[in-house]
Amino acid sequence: MFDAIKYSSLQLREINSPCIPFGPSFKRAQPSKIRLPLCTLELRLPKHNRIRGDSTGQRKIGSDIYDLEGRSFNRNIMPSQSWEYSSIANRKWAFNGPWFSGLMGQLTFSAVAVKTTISNPKLNFLHPRAFESGVFGYLTASEGHALYDEGRKIPEYKAPLNWSPIPNLPVPAVQFDMEMATPICRYHLAFIPVSRDRLVCLRFDYWQECSGSQDEKDQKISPKPMQDLIDNIIRSVTLTPSPELEAELGEIRKICPNLSVSPECSPLKWPADVDKDGITILEYDKRRYALPTH
Repeated sequence: MFDAIKYSSLQLREINSPCIPFGPSFKRAQPSKIRLPLCTLELRLPKHNRIRGDSTGQRKIGSDIYDLEGRSFNRNIMPSQSWEYSSIANRKWAFNGPWFSGLMGQLTFSAVAVKTTISNPKLNFLHPRAFESGVFGYLTASEGHALYDEGRKIPEYKAPLNWSPIPNLPVPAVQFDMEMATPICRYHLAFIPVSRDRLVCLRFDYWQECSGSQDEKDQKISPKPMQDLIDNIIRSVTLTPSPELEAELGEIRKICPNLSVSPECSPLKWPADVDKDGITILEYDKRRYALPTH
C-alpha cells in the first residue's frame, strides 16, 4: 500500500533530480502457460498495468492450444511478405516516479509466433544454424528495410546488439537488443524455436518520459528497473517439449550435441531486403517490393 501511494501515477509536481522509477513487482508475478502444438512455454508475467489515459487492453494468454496458423503482416511493416505471424499475448507496465512526480516510462511486452510464408521442408529451426538464419531473416524482413535517412541509406534500426544465448532450454534460443537511430524507444527481443518451422518472438519495447539523447535520458530516468523486469521474465521462461518434439530434438543432437547458438554476433548490415523465402538476405533496393503505381 505504501508503494502504491509513494509511486502514484498522478503528476502533481516536477522532479529535477535523477529518478529511479517504480514498476510492477516480479515477485508477485504468476506463472503463465502458453500451450502450443508441440510444446508448452511457461513464463512469469506481472499483471497488466497500462499508463493513465491509455485505453488499449491486453491480449490475455488463452488456455487452449494455439494453432499458429499465421496471418500476413502489413506491407508497410514487411514489404517482402515473406513471414506470417500469430499473436499470442501482450501486456503493458507503467513505471512511475516518487511522490506524485507521475509517469517516468513504460514497458510493453508481446509474444508472437512467426513462420516463413513459403514452406521449406529442408529448413529446421531446431538446428542452431538454421535457427540463427531464421532469426536474421525475420529480423531483416521486418526491420532491416526501414530507413532513417534515405539519401544516405542510414537504417532506422540496428540489431542484434548484446547478443546472448539463452541457457537452460532444450532448444537453441537467444536474446539481444535493438536500437533506433533516434532515441525514442529501445527494444529487447528473445527468439525460441517451438517446432521445425516456427519461432516464438518475445519482444519488449521500453522508453523513458523525458527528452534528450539516450545517455541524457538515462541520466534523468534510470532504465534499470525496466531492464531488470525484462531479465527476470526471460530467466523465468521454460519449455516443455511434447514426445514428438523431443524425438526430433534427439535426432538433431546426434549431429549437434548441445544445440548451442553462436556465442557472439555482430549487427546485421542494414538496410537490406529479404528474398521471398524469408531467409536469404539481399542488397537493399527500394524498388524490389514497391507497390505498383497507377
